[in-house]
Amino acid sequence: MKVLIKGLSLFLFTLTVIGVQAQVSKLRINEIMVNNQTDYVDHYGQNTPWIEIYNNSGASTNIGGCYLSDDPNNLRKYPVTKGDKNTIIGPRQFVVFWADNNATRGTFHVNFWLDPAKENTVYLADAGGNLIDKLTVPANASALVDKSYGRTTDGSEGKLGILDKPTPNINNEFKNTEATNERFKKYDPFGLGMTVTAIMVVFTALILLFISFKYTGRFYTSRGHKKAVAAAEAKSGKVGESKVGESKKDGIPVEVCAAIAAALYEMQNDIHDIEDAILTIEKKTVSYSPWSSKIYGLRQMPQIKTK
Repeated sequence: MKVLIKGLSLFLFTLTVIGVQAQVSKLRINEIMVNNQTDYVDHYGQNTPWIEIYNNSGASTNIGGCYLSDDPNNLRKYPVTKGDKNTIIGPRQFVVFWADNNATRGTFHVNFWLDPAKENTVYLADAGGNLIDKLTVPANASALVDKSYGRTTDGSEGKLGILDKPTPNINNEFKNTEATNERFKKYDPFGLGMTVTAIMVVFTALILLFISFKYTGRFYTSRGHKKAVAAAEAKSGKVGESKVGESKKDGIPVEVCAAIAAALYEMQNDIHDIEDAILTIEKKTVSYSPWSSKIYGLRQMPQIKTK
């Protein structure tokens, strides 16, 4: 039983190692900048050469335990620290290492320097020291100020070239295209097109608002007239088929007909105010005497004074 458990544990461990190894093998050196003068700065505010690693797999991969080097005879020159959560690279994501020859600054600062005056090759090896990937920056590309060299498409084995716009931690193919505002500036240097476009947008919005308010008002006005005519016809007891604004054959408007019909109906049914009595309010004069006022009434019993 113990032998079976040990064998199963060894089998699972082997599968785990193979899986991790397969994920690590998908890591690629994606982009390198050697002569960094005014571009990307590290956490210490300094411009130093940098190396971008790309995870070309569909699962998160931990680069901890792998090695970076600039020496083909020593692929284990810089061991990436294990246990740092920032060494886990998400699927199709990036991590940047600084080639400043100062490994005491943290996990992402390697112990070698990239020289702008010569060709530079960076190697990436797995935990066993086996080569995963390498990228060589030609001498002419190394000397270019604030220009990077790498894969035109992230993680691809295809075309390599100089990237005029470096893209640390960003997709190479996106940043390497001409931006929209730059194209606008190229074809409209004085901003004339942008000005005309802005004016057209404003005036179009104002015209649409005018049309909207105009026809909305007409709609509600027409609706109110229809309701008034319907109420008048209902009150007169005769509902006509004509609409507001239309005339009958004799040329009399529908509204006038409705008002005449309502007046005749009230007269025939004697529905109006008739004064058949007179109410007169007569003021009565009352004489007033202080002797009848209650304020002069006795309120206390008379007191007899004794000597």
